[in-house]
Amino acid sequence: MVIHVTRTMGLVGRERQLADLRAAHAGACAGEPVTVLVGGEAGIGKTRLAEEFVAEVVAGGARAVAGQSVPLDGEGPAFAPLVGALRGLHAEFGAQRLLELAGPGGDALAGLVPELGVAPAEGPEGRGRLYEVVTSLFERVAADRPLVVVLEDLQWADSPTRDLLRFLVRGVRDTRLTILATYRSDELHRGHPLRPLLAELDRLRQVHRVDLPRLDADEVVLQLRELLGRPPERTHVDRVVRRSEGIPFFVEELAHAEDCGALPGSLRDLLLVRVEPLSEETQRLLRLMSAAGNRVDHSVLELVADEQSGPLDTALREAVSAGVIVVDGDGYAFRHALLREALHDDMLPGEHARMHARYAQALEAHPELMPNAPTAAEVAHHWYSAHDVERAFTWSLTAADELVRSYAHATAQQLLERALELWDQVAEPERVAGSDRLDVLIRAATEAYAAGETERTLSLVKEGLRLVDRSADPVRAGWLLAHLGSVKNRLGRPGAIEALMEARELIPAEPSVQRAEALDWLATMLMLDWRFAESLEVVDEVERVAGVVGLDRIVASAQITRGTAWVHMGDAEKALGELRRAGPTAAAEPDHLHRYFVNLSDAYTLLGRYRDAVDVATEGYEHARQRGRKRTSGAVLAGNAAEPMLALGDWERAERMIARGLELVPPPNHERHMIGLQAWLGLWRGDVDAAAAAVERLRAGMTRRVVLPQDSRLVARLEADVALAQGDAERAWAAVTGEVGARVDAAVPGYDLPLAFAGAQALGARIRAAGRAAGFEPDARWLRALVAQVAHGWPAGVWTVLVDAELAGAGGTDADAWDTALAALRTAEGPVHLVPYAGFRLGQALVATGRRDRALDELRQAAAVADSLGASLFRGWIDTFSRQAHLPLVSGVPLPAVPSGLTVREHEVLRLVAAGRSNREIGEELFISAKTASVHVSNILAKLGASGRGEAAAIAHRDGLLGTAAS
Repeated sequence: MVIHVTRTMGLVGRERQLADLRAAHAGACAGEPVTVLVGGEAGIGKTRLAEEFVAEVVAGGARAVAGQSVPLDGEGPAFAPLVGALRGLHAEFGAQRLLELAGPGGDALAGLVPELGVAPAEGPEGRGRLYEVVTSLFERVAADRPLVVVLEDLQWADSPTRDLLRFLVRGVRDTRLTILATYRSDELHRGHPLRPLLAELDRLRQVHRVDLPRLDADEVVLQLRELLGRPPERTHVDRVVRRSEGIPFFVEELAHAEDCGALPGSLRDLLLVRVEPLSEETQRLLRLMSAAGNRVDHSVLELVADEQSGPLDTALREAVSAGVIVVDGDGYAFRHALLREALHDDMLPGEHARMHARYAQALEAHPELMPNAPTAAEVAHHWYSAHDVERAFTWSLTAADELVRSYAHATAQQLLERALELWDQVAEPERVAGSDRLDVLIRAATEAYAAGETERTLSLVKEGLRLVDRSADPVRAGWLLAHLGSVKNRLGRPGAIEALMEARELIPAEPSVQRAEALDWLATMLMLDWRFAESLEVVDEVERVAGVVGLDRIVASAQITRGTAWVHMGDAEKALGELRRAGPTAAAEPDHLHRYFVNLSDAYTLLGRYRDAVDVATEGYEHARQRGRKRTSGAVLAGNAAEPMLALGDWERAERMIARGLELVPPPNHERHMIGLQAWLGLWRGDVDAAAAAVERLRAGMTRRVVLPQDSRLVARLEADVALAQGDAERAWAAVTGEVGARVDAAVPGYDLPLAFAGAQALGARIRAAGRAAGFEPDARWLRALVAQVAHGWPAGVWTVLVDAELAGAGGTDADAWDTALAALRTAEGPVHLVPYAGFRLGQALVATGRRDRALDELRQAAAVADSLGASLFRGWIDTFSRQAHLPLVSGVPLPAVPSGLTVREHEVLRLVAAGRSNREIGEELFISAKTASVHVSNILAKLGASGRGEAAAIAHRDGLLGTAAS
């Protein structure tokens, strides 16, 4: 679409907003894509600002394309504004080059631009691929020279457009792209569907808002002066300022009205001032044009007007001369949408129906008039507006099929629901639909699910269950129950497995597609709920039924579920063999291939085979990229690659992948995973507060939905690690025991061994704080029972030796145990962040047994590893302990002198005396005996001339002795 530059005057009162657009575009030209949301009332000048900006950047060498939303209540062509932009690129590059620029999966563009070929029928998978392709296309076009994409009037955009825009804004990166989207702020009522999208986009750093205010009185004067070509009279200015309220379009119309000698009494009258002097034939033609929307092709108008070319041309020329419409390529557009709305609202009810019927008849009889856009949705809209129920019903069903081929599942759902609304008013609905009402409702639910409208899917499925006769129609009843379970699972609502269990009982036992799919969902959800024995029982039936009906994709899914269950049950090698067996079969189905890579890479991570995990996740990402799904399936696999990268010490690369994955808003469970990984990385780098905030965020999300065990384990482990970093061993212990509970027999090795280590850290810290192991025996027995249960049959790894080290001696004070743990970590692939931690704990244990020289060596090595990783948390612990133990990490650096004749050690003891510590507590913190601490206290009292500990503390505060720190 070409932007109309119909300026009759300079841009008034928009200097700051234009400067904001220039600044945003400059950032985009530097390779940082930007989206600018321009909002304001109707008539405030959004399009005028966009025109000025586009003219300026195009003159500077940028490329610009634009698209316009259609005011047909969401029933016009799907993705209308984006289709307009794509057509602009098609006109410039041609079909072949455009497909080349689109990259892998580019044929999906044919769903929006039919001249490019036939779009593949892919169901919900196709929608995601289309979004990827459009994003990649804009990226590649903008790589040549800066690209500006203008999307006008988002308040009228359909659901698919909003969804694609959300994906585009989040997905595009590293290119010179500016997206400029306009919307009417005064039309966004509380329930308007654009509101949540704007709120979501507002939170993104690459999104800028430009709000257009009304003009002030001085700016209105400037506009009037340009419009009139002379200084306006004061009385005219006062009237126009008062009546226009600073809205530029109204200023222009009022100036025109005053030139005509009459000032209208209402807004509607004002908008029609330009129309009323025109001939009756021209006014009738304009009202007819308003029924088509903001724009209409000449060929369509000629047929609909049903007039000779002479009178039609005369009326059109008169309307153009009056400034009501403008020529737009091979058609006509209203100069402003407000004019079109006023004309449309001015029609009488009968006239309104007749004019919409004329469009419907013309498009129905001559679809070739609009060869470049699907027409069924527009025909359906016109018949519905014409109150022709029979035809509106028929065309709504036809349009739904057409829209599905364009991946506009949400609009297809809307039209199917329109058909259901009209069902009882149609003479023979089942004959026309070729099915009964329940089938149409199921289709609507299917399209809602494909569009990601899960709440609406839930409502439609529940309505279907209300209508279906379970005894007479068990197959469809079972299908509805299966989808109820699937939707509840996606929403995190309780009852998902129960619904699928009921579907299993209801769907006839003989092999069928419906039974195979329902059982596959059930087996997967049982596995995710850690009900492995039940899952494996169902999996066997899934594989048998799917094999009989020839559903290889379901066979592969069953094998993936079985292999994953075996991993969690501790049968590692058998599990990996089953997962690999699923690979070749899964390759034929994109969704199952994605699941194969996700589950296999996760299995390798749980088993500590981190390099294999990175390789599999990376391979899966490459497959996703080749299919044009790097921003959807690829985002999930990025998280699966990031976790083993963290374990291997490749923190910077992992950080980039996590950040990118979170930008793309992956599914909820994968988003929780990435938030957790991000929090752990921040924690290890020393940002304890950010990690604590992540725990709170994750916990808050868990209260609103059913949480899978693997997700709750992740949060519990993160919470324990944060609590330990904050010095709260009791809270860390509570996080671990509260998650596992008494059922240690139901634990899962890959998740519960790392969690057991966190519990061992907490228990060891509690024992050390108490100064004794007595009283903690039940906790130690519980923890050892947990480890024994989950470690049985599990490949040898670092977690069990780490737990042993934390519990050996009096709360992890056995140096030999830490020697063993550190050796295991150094030979394992990871997690590498535990190497400096184990070195730190070994250093502590060595100091406690008097082996200070070796302790210093181990602490220096641990500090070096922490520095190489950027693990500030552990480096801080090492530094603090080395100062307390009087072990300088940097050789040759003398310890500073301390005033008042106190030694460094005495100064440290004085600081603890002033803090109210007992001799035993001082000994524990400084790794000396309570008796030695008592000797130091006596020496301090003598040197300070203090009669007791309280007076010594007072002298220390008075003389500033507490501010002198030892190295």
